[in-house]
Amino acid sequence: MKRFLASLLLAGVSLETSSAVPNSILGPIAAAESPLNGQDLTEQLFATALWDGSGKLPGEWNGEGQIATATISHLRARPKLFGREVILLRSVKREGKLESLEATFVDAGSYFGYFDEELPEGLSRRETRKEVASRLAEKQAEFSKIYLEAHTDLRTAISAACGGTKPDEAKIGRTRGLKTPVEEWQKNGKHVRLLAANNRLLRVSIAAKESDQWLDPAVAALPEREQLAKLAASVARDADGTVRLPDLQPIPQGYRPYCGLNSLAMAARHFGLHLDEDWLAVAAGFQNTGRADGANLVKVYHSVASEAGLGLDRTTKLDPSAVARAISQGMPVIVWRRFSHERNQLHTRFMRQVARDESATLPNPADAAERASWPGDSAPLHASVVVGYNPERKEVLFLESWTGRDKPRRMRVEELAATTYLCFVFKP
Repeated sequence: MKRFLASLLLAGVSLETSSAVPNSILGPIAAAESPLNGQDLTEQLFATALWDGSGKLPGEWNGEGQIATATISHLRARPKLFGREVILLRSVKREGKLESLEATFVDAGSYFGYFDEELPEGLSRRETRKEVASRLAEKQAEFSKIYLEAHTDLRTAISAACGGTKPDEAKIGRTRGLKTPVEEWQKNGKHVRLLAANNRLLRVSIAAKESDQWLDPAVAALPEREQLAKLAASVARDADGTVRLPDLQPIPQGYRPYCGLNSLAMAARHFGLHLDEDWLAVAAGFQNTGRADGANLVKVYHSVASEAGLGLDRTTKLDPSAVARAISQGMPVIVWRRFSHERNQLHTRFMRQVARDESATLPNPADAAERASWPGDSAPLHASVVVGYNPERKEVLFLESWTGRDKPRRMRVEELAATTYLCFVFKP
């Protein structure tokens, strides 16, 4: 059942337009005409001035939001590091001072995207399966070659740059489902870590301080009671009775079967975890197929809650009072729900309408025709993040993992309850 659920959830809805590079962050980076493209920045990124606050990082950087008191950005260029091209370079700064860099070299999520290639017309079902299997096997072989070559080259290059020393073994993460081994070197007083994950992800981090957990140090240093108090303090209460979490940042999933992962990554970052959808895909057991078949998303949801020091209730029905209680405590709620394009358009229109006219209302859920328009049991599944509610209007506010959807939309709680398949409620 879990495999069936994951397959439906993440293969059913592909609303964004395909591009040459599936990831919606990587697309603009690949198109950016930066003088840093192709330049090896290894020595430049280890310069003391970058780390003591007296120098600036090279190039143009785009902000991705915050995790606790840290600011996350990515470089709009594809330079080289340790002699290999970087597909995504992120920085973590705190109070304006560089704390760490994270370079992604190989990522299966962006390489495979949604596997929905056009096939020749007139094929039988058996011929279709055979053709899909053949194309997928060819693509998997190509990716494995890229991964193995990059892994070997990076280990050799990092070792050489760090004085020819052998790496130490270390681990990141406290929870079993998120704990991962890494190889660690030292260079110029910085910790250089290589994360090689299951023929899916190759990353190198450069950090000023050693850390063995995903939780931000500013959060980890607080007693549990203070951590919960900071979450509660993040709640906004508007004059019209709306209770909402304004600080959650959407993380665009791009053209990848990742709505369940990106929704989880939004919540994880809100809790102070330095996690993203690409590593969560590894932790969930995603395969190199362009689909979610075989992944254990439910398990990784519980792992993220544990890593943040929280509990998690999973139910097959949405309990509005539990949702309201979680939001009031500063905790988003994730729903896996039945989806329809028509309802999505209606909620988008209403988001714009209510911004102009606060007296605007959604259709009456007691109306039979209105209820008949809600997606039914055969509709595809999708994941959304509930970030607010208005008890008087009986509305919930929710965010999506699609590019440009940075403003919460509203839905009647009756519709969300009727279309939710699984509900994940974080709790102290």
